[in-house]
Amino acid sequence: MAVMRDLKPKTTQIPKPQSESSSIIRDKFSGIETHPVVDALYFCIVTMCTIGYGDIAPTTTFTKIFACVFVLFGFGFIDILLSGVVNFVLDLQENMILTGIQMGQAQAQAQAHSHRFSARDYIVDVAKGRMRIRLKVGLALGVVVLSIGMGALVLCFVENLNWIDSIYLSVMSVTTVGYGDRAFKTVQGRLFAAVWLLFSTLAVARAFMYLAEARVDKRHRRIIKWVLDRDITVQDLLAANINDHGFISKSEYVIHKLKEMGKIGEKDILQICNQFSKLDQNHSGKITLPDLMENRL
Repeated sequence: MAVMRDLKPKTTQIPKPQSESSSIIRDKFSGIETHPVVDALYFCIVTMCTIGYGDIAPTTTFTKIFACVFVLFGFGFIDILLSGVVNFVLDLQENMILTGIQMGQAQAQAQAHSHRFSARDYIVDVAKGRMRIRLKVGLALGVVVLSIGMGALVLCFVENLNWIDSIYLSVMSVTTVGYGDRAFKTVQGRLFAAVWLLFSTLAVARAFMYLAEARVDKRHRRIIKWVLDRDITVQDLLAANINDHGFISKSEYVIHKLKEMGKIGEKDILQICNQFSKLDQNHSGKITLPDLMENRL
């Protein structure tokens, strides 16, 4: 009895064709794909903020050249644009605080016969008419902590990372370190990162700038205190005696102290003297109303 075998030809499984947009991205960039538009926006923001996770990277010659040009021009553009926005927000906060303090200033002045240190003195520098640098540093650091917290929450609940990895990636992102061992992989996470990274990285940069400004301001105040407290010496008399008439006038003393404080230099004084000489055409050592009228004509 013959055994008949049903020989069926083996059919090879043809892979499903991919969409054109997905194949274009896959051919020119390497990394995990979520959505073409979201991935493109996410790549641009990560590049402009100089984070460089490495989860999406160019692979062809054209895309590499484009990335070089884009990061050079895009970073400068976004820095100018968003720095103006951050400055506007911080200035608005400062004006609101100053306005609120000035509204209660009248009541405080009624009880200011015996002046005592108050919270207003800690917040506002009355002599300079602006907020103290320590409060600016506090506000900027508060924004940084808020940005890190928001990023950690999204990474934990959207990207399904544990709390340590969420805080770790959030800090590495806002400080533009971006080791690349962790990154955003979902559509929702990359959409959030596109907005969050823009403002959080600039907020961190602004906080560091205020910290540096606070250190410089503290150093300047220490120098000013030393200059004003020390006694004048014979060397100071000879250095401040600009006109060589054997004594120091009030204007010479002021100029000498300002030079010691580092607020003006010899170049600044010479420029002011040259401007004065142009206005004082009669070389009388003073500027009169006829001199001003003659210069206007």
